[in-house]
Amino acid sequence: MSASDPIVFTAASAACSLGFGRKAILDAMLRGEVEINNAPSLEQCPKDQPRAAQVHDAGMNLPDDPSRTEHLVNRVLVAAVQEAGLATGGGERIETIFGTTLGGMRHVGEALRHDDFEAYRNSTTAGLNKKAMEGTGLSVGGITTSAACASGLATLAFGATALLMNEADMVVAVGYDPISEFAYAGFKSLRLVSDGPLRPFTADREGMRVGEGAAAFVLERLSSAQRRGVEPLGVLAGWGLASDAHHLTQPDPGGAGAAGAIREALRDGTGGSSSPDVVFCHATSTPANDAAEHSALSLALGGDLPDIPVTALKSRIGHTLGGAGAVECAIALEAMKRGQVPSVANAQVDRDSFPSLDLITGEPRAGDFNRALVVSLGFGGADAAVRLERDATPSERLVSPVVRVEDDELVAITGVGLLAPEDQTGATDPNIGVDQDAFAGLDEPRSVRRIARLARLVRAAGTIAAGNAGLDEDLLAGTAGFVASRFGAVEYTLDCYEEIVRDGLDAGNPLYFAESVPNIGSAQLSLGLGLKEGTVSIIGTRIAGLEAMHLARRHILTGQSDRAMVVAAEENDPRLHRILDGVGLLGEEQHEALIAEGSVALVLERASEAARRGARVLGWIRRTCVIWPESSDRKAGPRALRACATALAVGDEEIDLVPTPAPIREFEQRFIGRKVRMTDSRLERHSVGSLRELVRSLVQDEETGDQSVVMCDESGGSAGIRIHRGVPS
Repeated sequence: MSASDPIVFTAASAACSLGFGRKAILDAMLRGEVEINNAPSLEQCPKDQPRAAQVHDAGMNLPDDPSRTEHLVNRVLVAAVQEAGLATGGGERIETIFGTTLGGMRHVGEALRHDDFEAYRNSTTAGLNKKAMEGTGLSVGGITTSAACASGLATLAFGATALLMNEADMVVAVGYDPISEFAYAGFKSLRLVSDGPLRPFTADREGMRVGEGAAAFVLERLSSAQRRGVEPLGVLAGWGLASDAHHLTQPDPGGAGAAGAIREALRDGTGGSSSPDVVFCHATSTPANDAAEHSALSLALGGDLPDIPVTALKSRIGHTLGGAGAVECAIALEAMKRGQVPSVANAQVDRDSFPSLDLITGEPRAGDFNRALVVSLGFGGADAAVRLERDATPSERLVSPVVRVEDDELVAITGVGLLAPEDQTGATDPNIGVDQDAFAGLDEPRSVRRIARLARLVRAAGTIAAGNAGLDEDLLAGTAGFVASRFGAVEYTLDCYEEIVRDGLDAGNPLYFAESVPNIGSAQLSLGLGLKEGTVSIIGTRIAGLEAMHLARRHILTGQSDRAMVVAAEENDPRLHRILDGVGLLGEEQHEALIAEGSVALVLERASEAARRGARVLGWIRRTCVIWPESSDRKAGPRALRACATALAVGDEEIDLVPTPAPIREFEQRFIGRKVRMTDSRLERHSVGSLRELVRSLVQDEETGDQSVVMCDESGGSAGIRIHRGVPS
């Protein structure tokens, strides 16, 4: 990317409690409207006032059943595709990436109430995405990421990175979360839900309100928009991701992680940075969050902060979780265009704590706002910030904050860690676990005593990989984290939700809730190993491990981190086996697969960084790919698998296929279109399976040369990786 070709927005659709569409939402905010006390679509009615907000249904016709989530996502997707004038089938490489805190959690509640296996099937983000994308003209799938409440902004960062790598011509980035009893009960159990109005940065602020919202963006290069004759809405001029490595549910009081994300977002192509004209804060109105965010802004902006107007939109629409940063970003684009920024509702700034904060209260603030900073902070210390520019006129100031390294530089694999049982052909127990002795000495016993099994698996494999790569505390602090899991913390999630369904919204368990959010793996990796670069979870698919490798490779090659740790982990629970068997994902009875838990970790480094520190290189990543089917047609999935294998392979070489349980594997082999070597195992390892094959090859195979591994998800998506062992040619 160059100064003359910045990344621009050509669509920004949004939905929240104040309406559908960024223009309608901003109009309502400028009129002073607030809507945070109306949530009839909550699956359960609270005993008191519903202290929550849901999307205003005018023109959207959202159902109250579990499919509300995919309908919400579909509406913003359709609006974004129409606004950008996307014409599919024209040869453009269009990629879609999602960010969410809850994913398909509403379907889990339905399944628990009625023992409904179809609801369980629909609860995966892969299945949810497929339904949400039908009728949009887009391929029916995309990578789903979770960085808790920073998910919406993180999605923009990953989408822009795809454009920097020239691996996409356009990216559709979506941040969303539905109104949900699971979130409502969970936040209430943590005593974070306010009884009164939301009052950001005030002395009497007491908590947040759960909301509902979604936003979808189309990102492309300026040259692409000009060629298509589309007027840009603004520029994505910078972004930053970081982690606190401090606490699972409390932000770092000093704000160091958030300040790092903000500084990265404000960096420009001249080597300096430009302060924004306005800040759209995360500002949940909880005492700890607002104080920590103010500390971060003070650290990052210094003496400029008193002169920069600050607003906090959650005071009007509630906290839309994974949709928060995305919805606020869409409103920020429209506010800059109009030169009017909404005020904060119900707030008079606490001058004792925030003496110089220019909080916009009362009437909206008019002005020439060319640069806006949007900030999001999430559970587990996930921090994200983006810098928006109103003017798309090329200038040096608009150079991306990251620089693509040379095309021929590879990513080195310098460390591995594995906790996964071997194949057990004679096993009768349908759930194969990791022996407890395997965890000995890998973590502080007190720190893992009450954490989810998944989190313990992630931290253990990560610790082994860090030691294998020779990473000390300082090197780990400068490492990004990408954690993959198809099902997440199954035990704690089901335990938590079963109590809520059985005993009501006051029965939320704070321990179970905090350890069951979908980004728990990446949060605990950051906490356990001290990772302070951006950390994110990749969720909801069988191919999540390969998706994580795909994002991590891009992240390194665009200079956003010198190093990343990729971990895939899956835990076992007898209920999971019953569910997968009930939805037919374990194969035919005589060939039924067993489920194996486990975790695998790989340390990836830019080749030059590995050489600088004299690291031992186990292998090199030549290429990664993720391909989603163009439709829901039965043969579209196998075509995507074949396309993925073709993109990785050279000549007629053999491909390693990690198969799905029989009989699907025969279908895969027939359509892949080339020679394959399939792992002959009854163990279904989900996201761990593909990376386990890579690690075993790197550690055990003495031959040099290339190896390609591909895998598919039952939703139709496929992913693969090509590595080289030995000195690359």
